Amino acid sequence: MKILISNDDGVYAPGLQALYEALSTIATVMVVAPNSEQSGCASALSITAPLYTHQLPSGFIAVNGTPADCIYLALNELYPDTDFDCVITGINSGANLGQDVLFSGTFGAALTAQLFGIPAIATSLVGGGAKEYARQYRTAASEIVKLLTDTSILDICKNLPYHVLNVNIPDVGAADEIKGRKLTTLGHRPIAQPVHHVVDPRGRDAYWLSLRKRQATVADDTDHESSVTTMSDDQAVAAGYISLSPVRLHHTPAATIDMLSASIL
Repeated sequence: MKILISNDDGVYAPGLQALYEALSTIATVMVVAPNSEQSGCASALSITAPLYTHQLPSGFIAVNGTPADCIYLALNELYPDTDFDCVITGINSGANLGQDVLFSGTFGAALTAQLFGIPAIATSLVGGGAKEYARQYRTAASEIVKLLTDTSILDICKNLPYHVLNVNIPDVGAADEIKGRKLTTLGHRPIAQPVHHVVDPRGRDAYWLSLRKRQATVADDTDHESSVTTMSDDQAVAAGYISLSPVRLHHTPAATIDMLSASIL
């Protein structure tokens, strides 16, 4: 098995290292990742400036671009003759839940892989970020390996074009505290304060964007499309489960076409 991995926290991020070490026990793994943090850049591509690569002593390839750049470059130039079984991104430092996937570089890189027909999984550790999370990253990486080896998820993903599996691993003290896996929908919670206005030391107005959510309510997390009672992703991780959200892109619902046709044509 051959796997390409990337992230949006940068090539030196502990989550990337943990993912590489775990996946290397079951596959040949190539790493192409941004040379610095690129959180929040979604699936942006650098089309107005050249990209440069640098191979680290670890064998990882660092790119002066976005996560999507890394996948785009890897599949079309760096490893054009390699048939990757999947692309896995992460392990992201912090959750990617609900509408956050629209902004996530971790998710955006996985989406880029799917656009080239490669099964893709985006992975995140809820609460990750502090130095003491090294053990949690290893636990999360182990759970990702179990997902690949204990289930037929890769075969399923190969038959789901334009889908990305968005995985969030709960922040727990030990692996045996994880209660299992849940198939989930993307939740939606209003952002508590989208913009923080501050004044810098020179007296200039400055603005810090935030995705921090309000507390969840039942109404926020109700799924109006599925006929199956399903937890939302944030509900699942809060309850101690690994959240698996299949997210479909490049999709225009037929019902929407019919509704608009009746109204504007």
